[in-house]
Amino acid sequence: MLARTLRLSALCAAAIAIAPAPARAQPPAACRTIRLGHGGWLDNQVQNAVFGAVVAPFGYQVRIEPARLKTIYHRLATGRLDVYLQDWRPDNWMSSVTAIRDSDVARKRIAVAGTDLSGARHTLAVPAYLYRAGLKDFADIHKFAGQLDHTIYGIEPDNVGDRQLLSMIRRNTDGLGGFHLVQAGAGGMLRALAAKIRHHEPILFLGWQPDAMNVEYRIRYLGGGGAAFGHDQGAARSLILTRAGYAAQCPAIGGLLHRFRLPVRAESRMMYDIQVKREAVGPVAAAWIAAHPAWLKRMRAPLASPARG
Repeated sequence: MLARTLRLSALCAAAIAIAPAPARAQPPAACRTIRLGHGGWLDNQVQNAVFGAVVAPFGYQVRIEPARLKTIYHRLATGRLDVYLQDWRPDNWMSSVTAIRDSDVARKRIAVAGTDLSGARHTLAVPAYLYRAGLKDFADIHKFAGQLDHTIYGIEPDNVGDRQLLSMIRRNTDGLGGFHLVQAGAGGMLRALAAKIRHHEPILFLGWQPDAMNVEYRIRYLGGGGAAFGHDQGAARSLILTRAGYAAQCPAIGGLLHRFRLPVRAESRMMYDIQVKREAVGPVAAAWIAAHPAWLKRMRAPLASPARG
């Protein structure tokens, strides 16, 4: 999938068709095709589908370009990609990769166009029944060590959260010294979560939102975590990156990117419909947009301007 370029129309034709705009002049040729990076994550796919549905009636064509994160940053910096809608902060990927991005932003080879997601999280979580039992904070974990079988379910070695947890285990931070971190990938963690909740058993895992798990299960994020996960239950956000000069060259799209934002709960819900209910991305995006006409009107305001580009 990462080796080929996909047309958004193949993913979300239904979304594009939901709200046709009146006939308008075509956008400038240099702005007509928007090259969107896709890092392979479902929430990024949802963002891209919704974005494509917003711009399509105005004569824009979105071209999805799947690539690894390092390649996405390189293409933005060299002008071979226009927009990337999911630059997660704080970073949850390899520091060697994000250091490249930070350098290119500092050198103005990559621009930050806006924040398209706030209220995201990436920290330890538990089922609601375990939270009610008293496991509400990192400082409470050691009290439940036996019930948890001294086990934390992480994601994978390259994940920043996993590395933070391993550091806490080595340093015995919050009494985690005797814990074991399971790194079986996101799929392995989610399978363990489903099994534990099905049997109403304790589980401590590295969770995040947006994600379908936040709709499918009643889970709670722990307080604490301090230097490792921040003091606001692992609060995170997603920034929009563009190639240098893109907003000036295509001001209408730049105006849209400045205001483009999806509620974290909405993304989780759409991901649930896709992952769990097995619905296609396009119809899911279309249904959400159709249910939020005020949001759509606000997003399309820069595109409707006579001076758009």
